[in-house]
Amino acid sequence: MRLWIAEPVLDEITRLADAFAPLETGGVLVGWRSGGDRVVAAALGPGPRALHGHHMFIPHDAWQIAAIDRLFALSGGDLDYLGDWHTHPDGIAAMSALDRKTLRKLGRKTADAVMAIAAPEQGRWRLAAWRQPRGGWLDRPEAEGCEMVPFAPGAQAADWARLAHVLE
Repeated sequence: MRLWIAEPVLDEITRLADAFAPLETGGVLVGWRSGGDRVVAAALGPGPRALHGHHMFIPHDAWQIAAIDRLFALSGGDLDYLGDWHTHPDGIAAMSALDRKTLRKLGRKTADAVMAIAAPEQGRWRLAAWRQPRGGWLDRPEAEGCEMVPFAPGAQAADWARLAHVLE
């Protein structure tokens, strides 16, 4: 799967990662599905009551759900939840055992749920992503890496990214 990610989304993740470092932070990725690919048009932050630690992050779920609902309505149903993102400020852009467990859980509710992780590398934030294929009752497939494709969005996608920032 390719994860097309708008450049303003990368900027927003970097802004939030810098604001909370050295603590972990995160949020949700919203956009749309295009065949087997996902297009990320906006990244929401952690929410005002999120908990941030050196090796953990707990989002303000109620705030995030309400923000996703608002974006869905304001976009006329074009934007939807795709997955989560978070930082590893003292680590690498790789999934921990807990991240794998969380992504499997997300994958039960969202087809091909995505998890992106940002970590510092050579003075800037590096983002890597994975998807969780849906399995059957006994079939539990492993997460698969996504090819990240940054892009300069058109006017509408750029508006959605700005709108998501206003929801903060």
